[in-house]
Amino acid sequence: MLTPSLPPPTIPGSKPGGAPKPPKLRPAVLSASAPAGAATAWTPADAAAGGGRLSALIRSLCAAGRTAEAARALSAAGPGAGIVAYNAMVAGYCRAGQLSAARRLAAAVPVPPNAYTYFPVVRALCARGRIADALAVLDEMPRRGCAPIPPMYHVILEAACRGGGFRSAVRVLGALHDRGCALDAGNCNLVLNAICEQGSVDEAVQLLRDLPSFGCEPDVVSYNAVLKGLCMAKRWGDVEDLMEEMVRVDCPPNIVTFNTLIGYLCRNGLFERVHEVLAQMAEQGCTPDIRMYATIIDGICKEGHLEVAHEILSRMPSYGLKPNVVCYNTVLKGLCSDERWEEAEELLAEMFDKDCPLDDVTFNILVDFFCQNGLVDRVIELLEQMLEHGCMPDVITYTTVINGFCKEGLIDEAVMLLKSMAACGCKPNTISYTIVLKGLCGAERWVDAEKLMSQMIQQGCAPNPVTFNTLINFLCKKGMVEQAIELLKQMLLNGCSPDLISYSTVIDGLGKAGKTDEALELLNVMVKKGMTPNTIIYSSIACALSKEGRISKVIQMLDSIQDTTIRSDAVLYNAVISSLCKRGETDRAIEFLAYMVSSGCMPNESTYTILIRGLASEGFVKEAQEMLSELCSKGALRKHLMNYFGVV
Repeated sequence: MLTPSLPPPTIPGSKPGGAPKPPKLRPAVLSASAPAGAATAWTPADAAAGGGRLSALIRSLCAAGRTAEAARALSAAGPGAGIVAYNAMVAGYCRAGQLSAARRLAAAVPVPPNAYTYFPVVRALCARGRIADALAVLDEMPRRGCAPIPPMYHVILEAACRGGGFRSAVRVLGALHDRGCALDAGNCNLVLNAICEQGSVDEAVQLLRDLPSFGCEPDVVSYNAVLKGLCMAKRWGDVEDLMEEMVRVDCPPNIVTFNTLIGYLCRNGLFERVHEVLAQMAEQGCTPDIRMYATIIDGICKEGHLEVAHEILSRMPSYGLKPNVVCYNTVLKGLCSDERWEEAEELLAEMFDKDCPLDDVTFNILVDFFCQNGLVDRVIELLEQMLEHGCMPDVITYTTVINGFCKEGLIDEAVMLLKSMAACGCKPNTISYTIVLKGLCGAERWVDAEKLMSQMIQQGCAPNPVTFNTLINFLCKKGMVEQAIELLKQMLLNGCSPDLISYSTVIDGLGKAGKTDEALELLNVMVKKGMTPNTIIYSSIACALSKEGRISKVIQMLDSIQDTTIRSDAVLYNAVISSLCKRGETDRAIEFLAYMVSSGCMPNESTYTILIRGLASEGFVKEAQEMLSELCSKGALRKHLMNYFGVV
């Protein structure tokens, strides 16, 4: 029951006890938890007693998807309903996707509307890409006595950038300006960023120049957006010109400007320019921050200049900055990657001395280094130290250790660690399982691999194509092609589509097992699924068919290939020629060479080498020597091959 929360007001000049009694209010639905379809009653007296409660009721009903009941409550309130209640109803229609109803109500609100009557409509239209309709709403607003507000311009421009590209956004920018909208630099910067992200930096420069015509002056954010675009386009000369312009127009570069430049220079190895930029910073009274030094150190380490990086790290305190763990980790990773363990140990000691706490990344770098170098005993110690330092090993840590165990052939230890991860509060991921499965396959423990795969699926960890391909590759190498085909079917059952590697591996396995017809069937399945076979797949089938002497089928298959790049690949034809020569059918190989040339594929050095060896192995040594000498004299083969084949 709805009851007034305050006593009735005392009318001036009347006795407190003689105040008129408030009208009795009829039951009204206050909560969206009431049964759907329950009657919602609201009277003008209710509205007078609690306009805020009416808008709250409308919002509640609309949030529950009961817009019809909300509309009835608003209608029942009559003239007592204020603009807040109407705005709530408009917003409710918009959230429910009833844009036509929202626009009708906004246009017919019986009380003076405000910007927030129309804002939900503009936002909903923009979310659906209806920019023209959103602009039409802006045109309607002045006729109802209210003006658009800046957030509306931002929403419209954002939608234009997202939906129609930067050219559409520039047109919308002009349309807003023509309507007399007071645009600010933030609105224009939104468009500038969109232009640069789409790689059209020349258009961004032009818009920067045109900003005054839209009624706003460029600020440092505007320049930074264009500067970033020029950096992405690697136009260093234009970057320098724009920097000079910023100083000239009294819009000096800030720390964001210099961070952008330093990041660009470091990523492109232009370290000599970094010193110039740092000097410019000093001229502008801008002090490098910790992020900038971290970027510089990272770039220098990636270029292999570890001594320089360490020197910068050591000098940072003299610049008033204390190196953080990110800076130390960057140098530590570089030293470990370069296998300079003694220096890495010294750096760790320095971290302790400088009271820089080690984090998960630090330990992961060390774990990776030890695993790469087969120092698995040190890894176990390191995991214990992690806990002492308040760092919990994460899935990356465990997966790295598991990989290290597998590389050292410690498969049982890897399996044990994988199974203990969950107990340590760290759930294994697909990569963790895949590494162990690969290790089991490498140890030829197929039964254990099958069990682990089942456990993986039961634990809700979905295998990916790499997981399945690891097992398929093992099965095909062992000649267990039927099991590989079953695994290919399981991929689909587990919502994982076979990729090119999956099909390629099974097709190759079928070919080597002498099941060429099944290989051809699988090839057709691939093509029907819209996948394009590559040279490796065609070579596998061509080689298998050649071993069976089915050259006409090979030619039929090659003629059906639409991709000219594959058809002109000598690797494909060489596979057939090699198979024929191994069968002692060099005469047919020479005939196939003629087909190769007629198909627009020129033989290469490998082609001739295969034929010469084929002739020699069949006893046609003289013919092989003559062919070799002739090809060398024509430059088709390198002369050192004459000595290789024993021809003087």
